Amino acid sequence: MMKLTDLDPRWLIDDGRKVGFVFKSPTNGEWWQTCFFEAGRKVLICQDPECYRKDEWCCPHSQTGLARAAGVDPGKVQGCERDCAWAVHGPLDFSVLTITPSIDGSKGGLWHGFITNGQIVGGIP
Repeated sequence: MMKLTDLDPRWLIDDGRKVGFVFKSPTNGEWWQTCFFEAGRKVLICQDPECYRKDEWCCPHSQTGLARAAGVDPGKVQGCERDCAWAVHGPLDFSVLTITPSIDGSKGGLWHGFITNGQIVGGIP
């Protein structure tokens, strides 16, 4: 069984808080998928008036900006719907992390499945 830790997961940190994470897609390792614990984060530009004048990839509060800060190419990140947020069950530790509901990257041809107790469950051929 594949583990989340095998997919180079990285925390997405905003103002010192872990607000989500990004990980290599289990079905296409060239792409990264996101999982946010808070809803309302735009893919490119956030709601902060200071950010409207910045280059869209540089907005530090957006999904792509947080991924870039985590060392991931924002052009290879499949963001999530703005109103999506996942629930975390247990500690914020990739080796035992459980997320609900499923993460569905199928619209972009990527993985759809669950992360349960640090394991990738379902969606892998």
